[in-house]
Amino acid sequence: MPFLKKLEVRDLTSKYGHSQRGVVALEPIRRGELVIECDMSMCSYYPLDDPRNKMNRAEVLALIEKYPESNDFILSYTYMLDDDLFHVPRNYVTQEITDECVFFNHSCDPNCGFATDDEFTVMAIRDINPGEELTYHYGCLDSETTLSTNFVCKCGTHNCVGELKYDFWRDPEWQKKYEQYSGDYIKRKIRKLHQEQAPTS
Repeated sequence: MPFLKKLEVRDLTSKYGHSQRGVVALEPIRRGELVIECDMSMCSYYPLDDPRNKMNRAEVLALIEKYPESNDFILSYTYMLDDDLFHVPRNYVTQEITDECVFFNHSCDPNCGFATDDEFTVMAIRDINPGEELTYHYGCLDSETTLSTNFVCKCGTHNCVGELKYDFWRDPEWQKKYEQYSGDYIKRKIRKLHQEQAPTS
């Protein structure tokens, strides 16, 4: 069990629809505390140094064409490692989920972020109350070339942006809030953007 705090996966269909589940706190969680650490022996993804299931866009689309019944599963749980490199979950044929980390939903005002660049450890970025859903910002993983197009957020926060454009990493204010909690891919994009914007002597 990768949960490091008292959490449970709940059916949140009433909020999101489509039999969507989410992770809910069962105890108070303080800012900075780790909430989940993936056990790679049971993780839904291969380790980053394992070449399996690291695919470019054309390969992912070909996979969906080969396994059309897995279309929603692949699009829901595949995330970006580079501009044209995607991390597809191991069990895309059986659509089996082997750990709970995939149930973290997006929020435009999240309470969690990634504690490590490899995205396999999640921490609280503010205090979380019992009964509160644990969320992170999908902009911490994906950019404009994501497979997850036309994603309409239902987080219900005061600053909800509606349809996600995945260009958050370009926004200086967003960077201040979430760069440190992003995965390696987004951090690399932000560093490159800063280099390009730096004045030349």
